[in-house]
Amino acid sequence: MNKINRRSALVLGATAAASPLATWVSPAAAQSYSETDGEEVFPGIRVVTLGTRESEISAYNTVEMIDVVFQPAAEFPLGEPMEHDMVCTVTEGELQVTAGDMEFAAKPGDVWSCGKGSTREGAVNNGSVPAVMRTIYLKAA
Repeated sequence: MNKINRRSALVLGATAAASPLATWVSPAAAQSYSETDGEEVFPGIRVVTLGTRESEISAYNTVEMIDVVFQPAAEFPLGEPMEHDMVCTVTEGELQVTAGDMEFAAKPGDVWSCGKGSTREGAVNNGSVPAVMRTIYLKAA
């Protein structure tokens, strides 16, 4: 059996202590969806409802979280102004987004917001893999 000296015990202890930390800070993998999950709203674009709950923010009655799944080449056309305030992010893939006066390539972790009645939004997946836009609706009465 090998001897354990102070140096090897210190290295072993530091490694064991860092292991839970490394697991804790690892980002969560995004949810992958099949081509039939959720409800199709445009060709190649499906909406998967993740949850709805009463809001603790006084300006809103409920909050709702959805994933909008874009297959490659799918386009969500620039539509009417938003019905609700919302916050969006990309969890998988990349989207070319137009939101109000902004136009940008949204990559995983990018975040943006749209205002009720004032922002029109559209997006297209120019990539070769599905893209997922997670949206949190802030719904007033």
